[in-house]
Amino acid sequence: MYLIYIGLAVVTGLTLAAETALNAQLSALLKSPIIACFVAYTVGTIILFCMTIMIGDFQKIQNLFSTPILPLTGGLFGLIFVMSCIILFPKIGAVETVMLPTLGQILSGMLFETVGWFSLPVINLSISRVGGLFILLIGIYVAIVMPAKVSKQASMVSIPIKKSAQLLNRIWAFVAGVLCTVQSILNGQLANDVGSSTVSAFWVFFIGFVVLMCLRQNSLRKLWLGIKLVPAWLAGTTGALFVTFMSILILPLGPGLTVSISTLGVMVGAVLVQQFGLFQSVRENISRYQIIGIITMLFGIIIIKML
Repeated sequence: MYLIYIGLAVVTGLTLAAETALNAQLSALLKSPIIACFVAYTVGTIILFCMTIMIGDFQKIQNLFSTPILPLTGGLFGLIFVMSCIILFPKIGAVETVMLPTLGQILSGMLFETVGWFSLPVINLSISRVGGLFILLIGIYVAIVMPAKVSKQASMVSIPIKKSAQLLNRIWAFVAGVLCTVQSILNGQLANDVGSSTVSAFWVFFIGFVVLMCLRQNSLRKLWLGIKLVPAWLAGTTGALFVTFMSILILPLGPGLTVSISTLGVMVGAVLVQQFGLFQSVRENISRYQIIGIITMLFGIIIIKML
């Protein structure tokens, strides 16, 4: 069963890589990342609502009303993470928008497990876990930063920004990654409380839909224009699957290992999207740095888990 969870964590990462590419495609079609986010959240809400009916969990929605407040807030943390990445992308560039939140997710996941926050089982910090984490971070750096440096595209920004403001943006990106881990933990607890990962994921998307609907840039007319596009349904579906899978995995695997393995899946998925130009993305050949980085990440995860 444990190996099934690990395999599902890799698939979860692949799903996130596909969702990211689809959101980019949808953003280009709608000429607005915020509208694209609104459309994807709407589609995800619809899909998850239908899934709760199809698998017979519709009655469990009422369990949300008897659940503690904290687990119900996970969707807000996730929405902050998504919106932060959208806002920070033109400010700190594509490389740091991926690297810094990922760093925040992995380090916070390990920290929460070590100190037992959010009622997590305590996992003592060992030399092997620290060493594996260090190797994992090296792999992420090699896979993300090195190819960008070689192609002279690392951390390009559209508008010159003062160093102090740039530092704040980078801290913001790191904190956004921490909030993403908090979201996953709370969603896992919510799924356990209501007895359904699908209902938990539905609540996450519904909260996001309500908040995005209140933004001035969004409207029902724009939603109707976007919801007719095929990429909108693909982005909403992959997003719904990602949140559902994370809700399933976070308790049995723990946040540290779940985030680490799913990050490996994200890297593999991103490389596949890049190599084959999937979802109308720019096609680029896989670099040796990406291959070395992914292998290094896998080695780090093995050390964290096995030693």
